[in-house]
Amino acid sequence: MTTGTTDPQLLAAIADWTAAFRARDIDRMMSHYGDDIVFFDVKPPFQTCGKAAMRRIWENCLPFFPERFDIEHRDDRILVDGDLAVAHRLFSIVGWPEGHPGAGMWMRATIVFRRRDGRWIDVHEHVSVPFDPMTGMVVTDPGAHPPRCDQAG
Repeated sequence: MTTGTTDPQLLAAIADWTAAFRARDIDRMMSHYGDDIVFFDVKPPFQTCGKAAMRRIWENCLPFFPERFDIEHRDDRILVDGDLAVAHRLFSIVGWPEGHPGAGMWMRATIVFRRRDGRWIDVHEHVSVPFDPMTGMVVTDPGAHPPRCDQAG
């Protein structure tokens, strides 16, 4: 993981949410979200506000995931300024059956954290799928389009 922080509490919060996601532990996942979470998703309704609505997203979504799955990620970056942190990465869900539309698809995620009462809380997520504006087609392989920013920081 390439980060701009060594904040152990933030790194632990990200790792714990990821472990909870892999385990399909919605209660543990939800413990990392603020009551005022705003989520911009890749699918309708595109914007979800509030912790209860975020729970419904996961309750409706996780049953469609493979029984066993993992997350592959790259180009991770975390920037911290006081009580605000922004993390972004490219990620792919690994474990879809061959031929599934999600197999091999890469998405982008940006997560904004606020430190509240000494804990890092997720207050905003934005997940998107890149597309080629010339063709209108989704671009699922970021290797075909290398990053244009300096990843060294």
